[in-house]
Amino acid sequence: MSTLVIVIVLVVLLLAALRLWLTASRLDRLHVRTEAAWAALEGALSRRIVATRAAAAAGAFAERDADLLRRLTSAADRAPRRARADAENDLSRALATQPPVIARELAAELLDAGERVALARRFYNDAVRDTRALRAVWFTRLFRLAGRAALPDYFEIADQVPTGPAQRTAARVVLLDESERVLMFSSAEHGRAVWFPTGGGVEAGEDLRTTALRELREETGLVLESADLTGPIWRRSARFVFTGVLYEQTEFYFLASAPPGFQVDVSGFTDVEKDNITGHRWFSEEELRHSSETFYPTELADRMTEGRSVMGRAEAIPAVVEIF
Repeated sequence: MSTLVIVIVLVVLLLAALRLWLTASRLDRLHVRTEAAWAALEGALSRRIVATRAAAAAGAFAERDADLLRRLTSAADRAPRRARADAENDLSRALATQPPVIARELAAELLDAGERVALARRFYNDAVRDTRALRAVWFTRLFRLAGRAALPDYFEIADQVPTGPAQRTAARVVLLDESERVLMFSSAEHGRAVWFPTGGGVEAGEDLRTTALRELREETGLVLESADLTGPIWRRSARFVFTGVLYEQTEFYFLASAPPGFQVDVSGFTDVEKDNITGHRWFSEEELRHSSETFYPTELADRMTEGRSVMGRAEAIPAVVEIF
């Protein structure tokens, strides 16, 4: 009987020792995993700092905002581990208030950096969760298997991941008056006026001509028929911010003539257009070519002769060509 008791005690001790070894090994692996995940998270945060600084240096933000972002990136870069989350949260909030970056390369880098931060933070917090869960088990606490290792903390920051550009197709109309001047509308871009022909995005169920006629009616009051439009003859790829949204837009351009004595009527503007379109006027080709104003498309003046040559043609017109 005493031999059986000894055997049972030995078996229990062996099982306890095995569990101690397995638990200690697992806990050690979890601590290593947590530190590796933290290193990856630090790398992702550093990359976001570099991307933000590069965008600020390239003029992607207003000067006042760029100065703020430089201060916040410096604070985040210098922050000790315990205070890093607060510093990064300040940076996230500041980035969230910025309009989308228009420059394609800078926008892509900021988007990728933000996504990597979100992913690295998720992996790190998963490792922290598993480590804390094992350290909370009574067996781990009873035998003090964690030793003097610090209890890892979660890294909680708001995931401010910039979204990619919204894809949109638009139809525009180069409308000429009896003096062959072009009607252009203005809006503000980074504090300066930019000018562009009438037109807008294609809505569900519309083809390009339907969109062009609708936009022409809403923005100018001019009602035309499909046969009054020539084209599309030009296609342009544009990247811009409108109402705080970054768009990547493919625009198709039609030509049309306004009747003699036509007066622009903007009473059909949508609320968005009322808030964002700041004016309109007719420009001659000479004014388009030599004015200090900013016009889109930038090639419009150079393409006017080409446009007039196909105006009103019923037969097939040349293939749609790319413009800028």
